[in-house]
Amino acid sequence: MLHANRRPGGASTTALAVAAALVVGGIAGYFLAGRANKPGGASDGGTNGESASRDRVTALARLQPEGGVVPVYGPPGDRIAKMYPVPTGAPLAAGAPIAELASRKDRLLEVQVARTQLTEATTARDASKRAGEKKIQAAEAELNQAKANKVSDLAALDAKLKAVGLQAKTAAKQAERVKGLRGKVTTVADEDIEKVELLQAQADAELAATQATRDKTRITYEETEKAAQAKIDAAKAELEEGMARAPIKSSEEKVALAEQMAEMTIIKAPISGTVLKVIGRTGQPTGVEPILQIADLSKMTAVAEVYESDVERLTGWVRSGPVAAEVTNPALPKPLKGAVRSESDIARMIARNQVFAMGPREDADRRVVEVVVHLDDAGAGDAGRLVGLQVTVALTPGK
Repeated sequence: MLHANRRPGGASTTALAVAAALVVGGIAGYFLAGRANKPGGASDGGTNGESASRDRVTALARLQPEGGVVPVYGPPGDRIAKMYPVPTGAPLAAGAPIAELASRKDRLLEVQVARTQLTEATTARDASKRAGEKKIQAAEAELNQAKANKVSDLAALDAKLKAVGLQAKTAAKQAERVKGLRGKVTTVADEDIEKVELLQAQADAELAATQATRDKTRITYEETEKAAQAKIDAAKAELEEGMARAPIKSSEEKVALAEQMAEMTIIKAPISGTVLKVIGRTGQPTGVEPILQIADLSKMTAVAEVYESDVERLTGWVRSGPVAAEVTNPALPKPLKGAVRSESDIARMIARNQVFAMGPREDADRRVVEVVVHLDDAGAGDAGRLVGLQVTVALTPGK
């Protein structure tokens, strides 16, 4: 009768209840076990007990070049017209071409136009200079001619003035002698005296006229020289104005700017290093994502994410000297050696972790401080082949 009165599905309900209880218990056991295996959230692995916690700090890290990975972008709004052969892993010198942009043809045309404008400005300046120099030469020739004529004409007038002056003196003496004879034995007619006085007057008049002519000639030539010098000054000023009007400097600056803009249409390596990844393709627009990524792999680091609870202890170690580090990962041929050299290698900001452990019981949200571990040069080659590799770093204080 009991079997006859059992409701259908009763056994199934009981089984589901038991299964739910097991799941809840399992989850609770999982979290309890996880917390039991991570005392205090320390990153030393918890395998060597309390003594290991004092002498060792373990953290996850990622391998990075000391100078970082440099992404190379093109200007927004352009497009890749040509990619140069830069395969991944190839060394690239600073300034080596990477890609050519579609705008290069337009930029080269702008260079040509700017150079043509410079040529036209230079031609106009040279023509203005030649014309100005000719005007100056003509004005200087006029001045020199005036000076030469002045010397010769004044010399001739001076000679004439000397002769006329001598004639005037002679006429005056003759008149004086004739007048002196009157009243003496010899009788001098009034007519003779008047003739002598007339000759004296004529000589004096010619002397005065000659002196006036000389003065006028001197003044005329002086004014002519001033006018010629003014023409020279005006021609020089006109030449300077013509030279200033020619836009040589601005044209040269336009050429330099156009050449610079054209040069920028060839994307070049900003540093010497190794090509890590090539993203750009012919026809691809620029400015959205990098054309390639490059890095100097000669110096490598491991950027460790140390638990916030271990930072003070690590800082104390560094104050006493460099802290030794060992970097391990199955992908590496051998453990890498390095060191935290100074407090400047320890960040001053606490942030969320960026490196995540692979185990399901590991924390996915930790508060960590980034610590830079400088790897020895001997291990730079192995580390440089695996940029970004997640590794484990064990830090121990110096002895």
